[in-house]
Amino acid sequence: MNLKKIIPLSFTALSVMGAFTACSDNKVVGADEQANTMAERSSSSVELGSLSSSSSLQGWKIDREGALAALRSVRKETAIAYTYLAGDSAEQIDTVNAYESFDRVVQIILNKDGSIIFDENARGYDNDYQTYALMKDEEGFVHGGLLFEHGFKNVEPGSSLELTCTGLDNWYDVYFRFVDVSGVPDSAAIKYFRSTDSTMRDQFRQDCALENGELTDDPKFYPDLGCRIDPKLVDGVLTYKDPYWKKYATHIIEGCVTTQNFDELFGLGD
Repeated sequence: MNLKKIIPLSFTALSVMGAFTACSDNKVVGADEQANTMAERSSSSVELGSLSSSSSLQGWKIDREGALAALRSVRKETAIAYTYLAGDSAEQIDTVNAYESFDRVVQIILNKDGSIIFDENARGYDNDYQTYALMKDEEGFVHGGLLFEHGFKNVEPGSSLELTCTGLDNWYDVYFRFVDVSGVPDSAAIKYFRSTDSTMRDQFRQDCALENGELTDDPKFYPDLGCRIDPKLVDGVLTYKDPYWKKYATHIIEGCVTTQNFDELFGLGD
């Protein structure tokens, strides 16, 4: 993926400061509320160099201020990436191969095949659940933050895939719902899409229909769209494979860029 060709969209400095807060609650009506907020980690020093690691992540407490401090600590013309890969013991700061580090996370996200499984007994976070990427390029534009959550949560009875552009509060989410709005057991696969792009919203409606899905398109919850799909039984396990994962994940990634350079965004150019 050529990051230099990404189409930029604007978001506020306040949104960037909340870059490490997961934005997956308040989806379509009738779904269980997802509480994916991550606590802040106590501040720690970060040694900036060509490639460095800060102190290890513990209990998903992430140093959000540290990420922005890292981006602000290099010269304007220096690209820098701040990434965390699920399963690693520490976040990485890269000022030599920033594009490659950021793109590595992008490819991990896009290479997922969109499959999730239903398992009522598998609730609870696994240890390899969250991946994050934030980058400032050499022109001062900020890419991300991209928060990718994959695995088992403590809310839904099965695995899930979720990609959020935390700056714009846009996301694409695929998971299993255990009960519907009336409290009746329902092991349906649910897909959520949050975007103000009218073309992509129309495509989501069409794609839902092609899968014989049940669309939720309530104007009161704009710009959220939902699609309920019956899973298939594969080797005795309820399974859903989203054929459009890469399509909508690409849309979220390509739109997750600022139109302001870093100095303007934080008032550093005055």
